[in-house]
Parts: sequence; structure tokens; C-alpha cells
Amino acid sequence: MFNKIRNPSRGRTKVVASATRDARRKLPAERHDELLRRAVEISRTDGLGRVTLRKVAADLGVTPGLVSHYFSSAEQLITAAFRTAATEDLEGARALMADQPTPTAKINALMDYTLDESSMDVSALWLEAWNLGRSNPALAAEANALTEQWLSCIAEVVRAGTAGGEFHVGDADVAARRLLTMIDGLGAQMVVRAVAPAELKHIARSYVISELHLDVSG
Repeated sequence: MFNKIRNPSRGRTKVVASATRDARRKLPAERHDELLRRAVEISRTDGLGRVTLRKVAADLGVTPGLVSHYFSSAEQLITAAFRTAATEDLEGARALMADQPTPTAKINALMDYTLDESSMDVSALWLEAWNLGRSNPALAAEANALTEQWLSCIAEVVRAGTAGGEFHVGDADVAARRLLTMIDGLGAQMVVRAVAPAELKHIARSYVISELHLDVSG
């Protein structure tokens, strides 16, 4: 009997192919982060409403099925993208205010940060979140939760300013909500370019002086 002659190169080819596939595989956490980061980028450049499973898949060269393995629906992906982008924005504001020496300086820095042209994409993101949230309960809940974090952040500064005598406010929580409402309203004006950025900041500073009863005589 003749022994069967094996082709050694065939076995090596299978091993190489398997190794190549393994090299391309990513850990679940790594893949999840990659998909989410791409969704965040799309939300900032094209708008939150343009975030879809197919769009993310096409941009990354993967199948929609892979994206749906991590995010079961476009609504879930949109909510995650908003949460990530909006949280990063809030953390940026907190870091900026933390570098300021006084509560007044912190509030002024906040106005400059939120009403600068560089923040236009974030303002647009919030406008879309409020709109899409009417049919996406999870997104609406996320927007409400982040709004509460913003209110807490601003109220903390207002309380510090009141305790130090810089501000004269009876209820820090009420003042914080008024300030955030003002920021949101002016941010919407910025998105549609109804008012020049310099004028927006002037309006904001005038309102801050009135709301916090700042002494500007000196």
C-alpha cells in the first residue's frame, strides 16, 4: 500500500489564515468602544439623527450585524452616542471652571465655554436630543439625567459664590436652572446663527450680573 502524501503547505496556509483572522478580531470592550466612538463622531459632524447601525458599519468596514450585536437598535446607539458626547462636554466645562480662582470667574468661564462657536456642535446635539427624545424615551431620560448634572454643577458654584459674598442669591438651585435655561436658549440662537457669538456672550454676562446680583461698581 502506498502512504498518502500530505501537502504541508496546505496546513500552513490554514494556520496563517486562522492567525490573520485572529489578529483582526478585537476584544468585545475594544470593539464596543470603536463602534461608539464612530457614532459619536457622526453625531458631531452630521447630526444625531444620522447615527444608524448601517452608517457606523459602513464607515468602519464591518457588517451591520456586528454593530447590532453591541447595539440592538439605532435608538440605543443614538442614546449611547449622545450620553458619551454630552458627558464629555460637561466634563470639559467642569475642568475649565476648576481652573478658575473665584466663583465669578468660574461662571464667566462657563459662559465663554458654552457660548463659544467651538461649542456649536454640542448645542446642536442637545437640540436634536430634545427633538428625537419625543419618540425615544431612553434618549429623553438620558437628556434629563445630564440636565440634572449640569444643574448640580452650576448650583455648586452659585452656592460657593453666595457663601463667599460674591453672589446674592436666595435659592442656588433656582438660579442654576435659570442660568442653564438662558444658556440653552442662547445656544439655540447660536446654532441657527440668529445672533453673533460676541452678542450672545454680552447678553449672557448681563443676565449673570442681574441673576446673581453681582457688584460691578468696582
